[in-house]
Amino acid sequence: MPKKPKRPEADIRAMIVKDSKMRLGCSDFAPEFTIYEVRNPAGNWEVRIAGDTEGWPPNCSQAFREAVDQARRKFDIVWPWP
Repeated sequence: MPKKPKRPEADIRAMIVKDSKMRLGCSDFAPEFTIYEVRNPAGNWEVRIAGDTEGWPPNCSQAFREAVDQARRKFDIVWPWP
């Protein structure tokens, strides 16, 4: 499997938020989440959602999941520590 390009965490976060807001009706959507490091051959990061997702509009929730999945497939994160 070829190595994925690495990007800073801030770039990945901005990409996820931007892609989530593109969905119709989600322009004001502001998901609260953290990105944390994992040791996994499929990717070196995961997302943890802060708070309750029950209040999220269904189309925005789906857009968020799709944005995270797409970013995880495309990029790894350059972590500031070894």
